[in-house]
Amino acid sequence: MPEIETIARKLRKAIIGKRIQKVHLSGLPLRKPVAATFAIQVEGRSIRRIHRRGKYLVLELEPLSYCLIHLGMSGRIVVDRSGSQVEKHTQAVLCLSDATELRYMDHRRFGLLATYEVRRIGQIPELERLGIDPLSARFGQDRLWSEILKSRQEIKSLLLDQQKIAGLGNIYACEALYRAGIHPARRCYTLTRDETGKLTNAIRKVVRDAIRHRGTSFSDFMDSDGQAGENQNYLKVFQREGRKCRRCKTGIQRIRQGNRSSFYCPHCQTK
Repeated sequence: MPEIETIARKLRKAIIGKRIQKVHLSGLPLRKPVAATFAIQVEGRSIRRIHRRGKYLVLELEPLSYCLIHLGMSGRIVVDRSGSQVEKHTQAVLCLSDATELRYMDHRRFGLLATYEVRRIGQIPELERLGIDPLSARFGQDRLWSEILKSRQEIKSLLLDQQKIAGLGNIYACEALYRAGIHPARRCYTLTRDETGKLTNAIRKVVRDAIRHRGTSFSDFMDSDGQAGENQNYLKVFQREGRKCRRCKTGIQRIRQGNRSSFYCPHCQTK
């Protein structure tokens, strides 16, 4: 989510008010096939606002419609000059009224491009199911506590459930649990209200720090200017297996939870 927020903030400065004159699609399916009507539904419309909902980027168009974008595991979106070289694996090019182009690249094609003509952004099906956003004023200790009280799953799994917390990914769940001193395999019902408060503050902290550092770049992520993020230089546990904890010097360990790796300090994070 911090990576998508970084892109959204840059796009707000670069493309709001511009009109989409032409759309070019690769014709290849993404997570699901791009609708044959995609170009018809966006061409000739102006970009009114840029929204982020969880890990989704949303272009609000005028006349009213929405263009929904999800970058999947490897997608990139950039703004470039019309006529400049188009990179391999470019799946969509939106030609804008000022001779620039919004380009979506995705070599794994796990992303999403879709349009919806609905009255409100919340009526978009993919967004209706999302939980609360960590940057929302409504995200607080009481909200997280209500979810924890009724769950017997591991806390890391709850944090990654997009229907409970929208946009929190594996990196930031690991980092938040470390900051809060909570083992990723702790069962939710064992957490105290005080620990929940610490976790709430930790989630806010790691997300805001990551946005300030323009996202985390290990291999794929670059913002819409083609710049890598810097947050990987500030991570405390993620992908630091075997290296010393920055607090206590104990070796960072890794466990598998579902199909993901969790990184933690066995001394600082109690189970």
